[in-house]
Amino acid sequence: MTHQPEIWLCIKKNIKKGHWTTIEDIYKIVQLNISLDSEDFQPQSPSSDIPKWKRNVRNVLQYRKKTGEIEWNGRAGYRM
Repeated sequence: MTHQPEIWLCIKKNIKKGHWTTIEDIYKIVQLNISLDSEDFQPQSPSSDIPKWKRNVRNVLQYRKKTGEIEWNGRAGYRM
């Protein structure tokens, strides 16, 4: 299972500073730069097909938004 500090480090290292990046592009960055394991690909809940790692990415973004480390435009866009 990939942990949130690793996800945040990947995001910080790979998104272009000062530019808006969509959540879908952030998912692509994480998927290309982290070796996700089988547990990461399990569903986030019994009623959802979305993999756990995507939920974890959203949790990281939400937390970092609260700390002021990343901005959110209200429409699935993020900027450092």
